[in-house]
Amino acid sequence: MKKLISFALSCAMILSLAACGKGETQSGGSQGGGAQPSSGSGSQTVMVESPAENFKPEDYLSGNYVTLPADGPTVSLTIGHAMQETTDSHRMMLALKSALEQYSGGKISVTIYPNSQIGSDAEMIASCVAGDVDIVYQSGSTHNTFVPATNLFDVPFLLSGYEKDKIYDIMTDSEFRELYDQANEEAGFVLLMLRAGDSGMNFTANRAASSVADLKGLKIRTAQVENRMALWSALDANPTPMAFSELYMALQNGTVDGQENNLSNTLNSAVYDVNKYLFLTDHSSPSMEMTMNKDKFYAMPQEYQELLAQICKELSRYDWDLSVAMADYYLDCLTKEHGMTACEISDEFRAELKEKAAPVIDKVKATVGNDALYETLIAELNS
Repeated sequence: MKKLISFALSCAMILSLAACGKGETQSGGSQGGGAQPSSGSGSQTVMVESPAENFKPEDYLSGNYVTLPADGPTVSLTIGHAMQETTDSHRMMLALKSALEQYSGGKISVTIYPNSQIGSDAEMIASCVAGDVDIVYQSGSTHNTFVPATNLFDVPFLLSGYEKDKIYDIMTDSEFRELYDQANEEAGFVLLMLRAGDSGMNFTANRAASSVADLKGLKIRTAQVENRMALWSALDANPTPMAFSELYMALQNGTVDGQENNLSNTLNSAVYDVNKYLFLTDHSSPSMEMTMNKDKFYAMPQEYQELLAQICKELSRYDWDLSVAMADYYLDCLTKEHGMTACEISDEFRAELKEKAAPVIDKVKATVGNDALYETLIAELNS
């Protein structure tokens, strides 16, 4: 299995040098000491292909699992999520279903409800609390009514500037993860998978910036979320909430100068037509979480719990590797095909951003209600 994973990662690295279509890149000049162009320069035509097909969830499964007792009960599990059947997330759910059914010898059966078939994200997590659906896979921010600790991932610049491998290790196996699991259990959940810091929120603009002073008056489209608007106000920009469907026209006619989004949405909404500069701030790090009803989990025999937990841990690595590779792919598409100038944020610029955003950071931290959780995460990130 390790050889297959290494081959997949090698293919992804090679393909990140190649193109998602044809296009002339544009040269980008220096952005000063604060933000340095990382790509998008030169004039060669490149081909960037998606690495998704190089990552197969079954390649991450060890097959070395606990044997369930011969007289063990039959257990039926239901999984709900909002993604379409064509997504990699649904493919992972199918791999989870297949592995559980195969390695349980048919003692565990799984029914998946994709594409919000059994309700919205908010409705599904409420159903999970009530025990009407066993497992949900969705953004952790949907859980904050039940698990205030999930607000942690709304703290601005929380994971910005840290090495991806370190973030992955902390999210999957650390003292922080133990505390985060505990916060979920106190709310009636068992956390099976957690991903955060793989691909955060960045912003684009029609002008260069290398310091907070350059953001003054920048009209930036945000979602109508209080903390996001407060962040941009703290940075002396002019947050302008509007529907995502209105974004392209607003950028085109100058109603706004830029927008914040993940790389996937930035690419798919063709922002590159109307914004030249992409700032890799990772200023927000939303989480994706697979959560199970606690009573249902502990009602299963110990061997069933261990089987489910181990398969989910192995698939967590698949989920992470694919997400990081796809983020690199989206960045290559934006810069190598569509000519955006990607500006990496220097340590000095990031420190300045955090300093200006301090009041908002403190405000969001207060909603977490768990100082030990936050302090443990920061200590492990900086260790």
